Amino acid sequence: MSARRIAYLVLAGIAGGGLLGKGAEPAASGTERPVLRGTAAPAPDLGIQVRRLSPRAAVFNVGPWNNSYLALATEKGIVVIDSGFSKTVAQAVRAAIQAEFGRSDFAFLINSHEHSDHTFGNGAYADIPIVGSELLRAALVRAKADPSIVADRLAIPERSLVSDPKLLEDPKVAVGERFWKTVQADYAAGVDYVPPTITFDRRLTLHLGDVSVHLYSYGHWHSSADTIISIPEEGIVRLGAILGAGELPVVNSPYGPKEKLTAAIVDNWMAVLHEVIDQANDKTQFISCHGWFVMRKAQCAPQVAYLEKLWNEVRRAKAAGKTLEQTRDALTRADRLPEVAGLANTADGVPNIHDHNIEALWNAAP
Repeated sequence: MSARRIAYLVLAGIAGGGLLGKGAEPAASGTERPVLRGTAAPAPDLGIQVRRLSPRAAVFNVGPWNNSYLALATEKGIVVIDSGFSKTVAQAVRAAIQAEFGRSDFAFLINSHEHSDHTFGNGAYADIPIVGSELLRAALVRAKADPSIVADRLAIPERSLVSDPKLLEDPKVAVGERFWKTVQADYAAGVDYVPPTITFDRRLTLHLGDVSVHLYSYGHWHSSADTIISIPEEGIVRLGAILGAGELPVVNSPYGPKEKLTAAIVDNWMAVLHEVIDQANDKTQFISCHGWFVMRKAQCAPQVAYLEKLWNEVRRAKAAGKTLEQTRDALTRADRLPEVAGLANTADGVPNIHDHNIEALWNAAP
């Protein structure tokens, strides 16, 4: 996650408004509400909120980054997408899911990408199969063997603690402080790296009676192992942090994975995005891994068209012997790419996303 997004999410969490990006809309069903806590409530109180998307689907939101964990109550058991920052956080979310649906038959945990706020709580689900791409499993295995790989992630809780005690007078700030201290204590005790036990290369479908969950390995984008997850029966696609509302998608974000971008990786993006978009309809909810907002096909499709056109044009120009500067001059956004005319051109610390994308794709092109 980028520094810009982290800062925004922290402020949004303090303000209590969640995350609602430009051009996005609130989740379609219900209003976010605190989890009601009885005698069996998880401790500590981390301020978990829940929003029902349908009788079978709910989003559980917790922490200053507004992390959203999707749960599906299916005929074959409860499926959870992503675990959380740490084992204690994940245990609290798991208890909230159980209370919300009134059942405890957890069937699968799915990891959408390898970042700490989505996988470092896997230990809370070690009793059930954990599903993830082969890329994701490899990333967690590397981190377990060499924690220096994720040293920046392990330092997040301490960096996030409030320096001014007066701020803690705000109840929402106090909850955030309690959250970070909980995660900090878990990390001090040792991160329990639990990689997926069921892996897949490009595609995997889980058939769960009344619901099917389709996983598409997207790879190198927000992390080195992003996965898009589609639940057709619910009309839900969990994009993670791949596309955002109101701004151009950033190819090779400076805050993203460090691996070299290749033509094969970009070709896989196009294949996956086309599959997902083509299967969607106007009612499909494209949801993020942070916040409550949703996007619709009408918002996602132009971004996909932009990426595909840009990739094809850059490859064609490079093959024809054009220089990078000539390619940039020929691919001015206003003239050649009207699909995304209304989207912001600055985000993720990138002052000119469009020119940045051309260079990134140029370097990846054969």
